[in-house]
Amino acid sequence: MKICPRCSELYPDDAGFCPLDGTQLAVSTDPMLGRTISSRYRLVKKLGTGGMAVVYLARHVMIDRMNAIKILRRDLSLDPNQRERFLREARAVNRINHPNIVEITDFGEFEGTAYLVMEYAAGESLLQALKKGPMAWDRVVRIAEQISSALARAHEAGVIHRDLKPENVLLLDRAPNAIEPAQANVDRVKLTDFGIAKIMDAPALTFSEQMFGTPGYIAPEYVEGAKADGRADLFSLGVLMYESMSGALPWEAKGQAELLLRPLTAAPIPVSDRIEVPPEVDSLLLSLLAKNADDRPRDAFVVHDALLDILRRFAPSRSVPPPGSATGRDEIPTTVAEIDPSVVEERAPMSTAELGRVQTSELASRWWGAIAEVERALGRARKKGISEVAARRASELATHARSLVEKLERSSASVAEVQGRVDRLQAHAREFRANLGHAIDELARERALERSHWSALRARRDEIEVDAPPAASEREANVWETAALSAEEERVKTLDEDLTFQVVQLQLQLEAKNERFDKEYASATGELEGAISAVRAMTHEIVRTLDEAAAAVSSRKRR
Repeated sequence: MKICPRCSELYPDDAGFCPLDGTQLAVSTDPMLGRTISSRYRLVKKLGTGGMAVVYLARHVMIDRMNAIKILRRDLSLDPNQRERFLREARAVNRINHPNIVEITDFGEFEGTAYLVMEYAAGESLLQALKKGPMAWDRVVRIAEQISSALARAHEAGVIHRDLKPENVLLLDRAPNAIEPAQANVDRVKLTDFGIAKIMDAPALTFSEQMFGTPGYIAPEYVEGAKADGRADLFSLGVLMYESMSGALPWEAKGQAELLLRPLTAAPIPVSDRIEVPPEVDSLLLSLLAKNADDRPRDAFVVHDALLDILRRFAPSRSVPPPGSATGRDEIPTTVAEIDPSVVEERAPMSTAELGRVQTSELASRWWGAIAEVERALGRARKKGISEVAARRASELATHARSLVEKLERSSASVAEVQGRVDRLQAHAREFRANLGHAIDELARERALERSHWSALRARRDEIEVDAPPAASEREANVWETAALSAEEERVKTLDEDLTFQVVQLQLQLEAKNERFDKEYASATGELEGAISAVRAMTHEIVRTLDEAAAAVSSRKRR
């Protein structure tokens, strides 16, 4: 097969030029290139291959919007558990909808193979950035602040990432023209690849006891087979921060097996032994890398606040981003990074319907031009003595092509409107999830602070009970303090229950909205696929009709 480098349409091996845009065709070396997923995502470039999936750059056939599409390997698609695990990434991300997490906009199955459609995000992975050398500690803290914000939302939604590492952190292109000068050239982070994420309340898959993750980043409790929670992701975050600052892992080991077990048998090397950092950074990293999960920060909200505090105190030269702001291993890309400018054309912002009409107008103009050329050729052929039968046939075909193009214009405009409805559904769901997610964040952050206060109260009460003073006056003072502590504990407990109730109610509201959205979205995308399939069929009919007309015009036979 041959492929058009411009529009990615496929043609037979004997074709030379694309009839749609006149571009010379090239031989397709990948059987998937040029294929169209769900009638609208045309695969234009392979971005990478991993153990489970292949990632392609895709262009929407009607509005030229770029996406990254991850397609599950065909052999794995035959395994229901592997297919379910793959699609869980979409469900996990849709639960979260955070500005620091790559959005999955669509998912489904194509010819028996599962796929995910992700937002287009230009940039490079943290792994690529680290190939240039370690980063300044304050830059790492700013990156980690955004990751911790994403993890906090994910954990509150019941999702554990389980594979946090430099490959799965995307640094978007920096913003030299930012409105706030202090925010210029500050990394904007996207967390990617929830492919092995654990959804806490979802049924376990048959291979769920299998160990996932990357040696060096896997939390000790996970290696030991114990039940892991969000604090396992915090351990991985600590390793990622340490490596990004120092260029080394917190443990020295030979081989993957030793690296996997080293956190169980040895304390991490303090990062301050390798580079100069504020003591608070060293202390936070050591707490994140603690062998016992109970010795790590309580949750990602605590880590996020600690990172912001470090930035405010030790990195005042740049403004501190607001909470949750989006600003030698094999690498498996999950988003579009470093795209060739010849593949992606810059366009002024337009609505989907406007883009669809522009595309329709351009497409129709090409067809009207092709029809006009056939009619001019027919006129020349008549002067040269073309047979009346051939002339009549060519004229009928040109007339038929005109009616097809008129119908194509109407159908294409209809497709653009349906695509606009799909986009509006997505935008509405995205806004709702973001607003509700922010509200959940605020409540959960307040609850995290109260729980930390609660832990301090209990620690102080235990201290009083253990260290009972001999003097009666001191014992009486302790009695009063213990009573005050107990009263404060009751207050905090009541507040914690109230905050938990509010968080649960918001989460239930989010789940109900997601369910309604999924049904509406499935209906709209089904209609869209049908409409686009009809347009594609009509386009091929126009090509066939014009080819037949051209053949009739070239005939020199007389009756």
